[in-house]
Amino acid sequence: MKKTLLSVATVTALTGIASHNISAAEYTVESGDTLWSLANESGTSVSTLKEVNGLSGDLIVPGDVLEVDAEPSEEDAQENDGTYVIKSGDTLFEIGQKFDVDYQKIMEWNNLSTDMIYAGKTLIVAASAAPATETVEEAPAVQEAPAVEEQSEVVEEAPAVEEEQAEVVEEAPAVEETEQDQPSAPAAAQNDNQAAEQAAAEQRAAEQAAAEQRAAEQAEAERQERIQQREAEQAEAQEQQAQQAQSQQVSTGGGNAASVAHSVAAGKSYVYGGNSASVVDCSALTQQFMQAYKGKSIPRTAAAQMAAGTQVSNPQPGDLVFFNGGSHVGIYIGNGQMVDALNPSEGVGQRAVSYVNGTIDGYFRY
Repeated sequence: MKKTLLSVATVTALTGIASHNISAAEYTVESGDTLWSLANESGTSVSTLKEVNGLSGDLIVPGDVLEVDAEPSEEDAQENDGTYVIKSGDTLFEIGQKFDVDYQKIMEWNNLSTDMIYAGKTLIVAASAAPATETVEEAPAVQEAPAVEEQSEVVEEAPAVEEEQAEVVEEAPAVEETEQDQPSAPAAAQNDNQAAEQAAAEQRAAEQAAAEQRAAEQAEAERQERIQQREAEQAEAQEQQAQQAQSQQVSTGGGNAASVAHSVAAGKSYVYGGNSASVVDCSALTQQFMQAYKGKSIPRTAAAQMAAGTQVSNPQPGDLVFFNGGSHVGIYIGNGQMVDALNPSEGVGQRAVSYVNGTIDGYFRY
């Protein structure tokens, strides 16, 4: 880069040598000439020379004939003064190309730490307008090599400047991408709001799920309670039915107890001490009846049967009634009637409780 700057300085120094050729409206380009040096000598600007001569670039070749007597505009005058007023859309690289100087040198002359520039600001764009110290530093460049050789170096190194700029231009989108990657303050706030809303929605969903779980558990507990209640009610009903059935069997009077007693007594005759399908005495008949009626086994003799039973004050069909100190027993079937095996002459059958001579000991239940 310093080599290029020295070449430019050398060209600048040599413009004084070629200045005698710029005395007419046309000028023939000589080796070592540049648009910038010709513009300075003719009192115009590079852009004016390019416009007048229809040039699209800064490259000129020895032997070209250029018009150089265009009157300078106010902008040209300022450019010839070594300064330039920044216009909207300008970049340091473009300004450097316009004045045939490295843009980093422009940054150095204007004490710029970045390549950011603003429209309306005046820049130093020539070594002649730079501080004296920089002019002293550039002075040795005049003593280096002949102008032709130095110019060739300038021409050869120009693409390098373009490549450098191309690299800068290529890198610029990376800066933009970085800026795009960073969300703006409103976007960041929106993201925060969305995150907060999502968290709130998840919290509400979790609370709703918990409430539904509690409701389901409560409903299941209530269902189990109803099942247990129904089972208890059914058990109670079954127990009541069993009690009612038992009570019905005992209290029908001529019903179950009476029919069982008559069934057991049917076809039997009285024989003292007898206990078979055809002959019985009083206690054998009651023993067979209690086995058939309630499935219970009671003692064989009347006195032992009375001792094993529970005396009741409200006799029911199916209870046993005892007489004369437990010497005789019969099957009470209700309504003051009984079935018994009384004696050989009276036999086995139904008769009134009062028919038996003597006293009634009581009614007993099993």
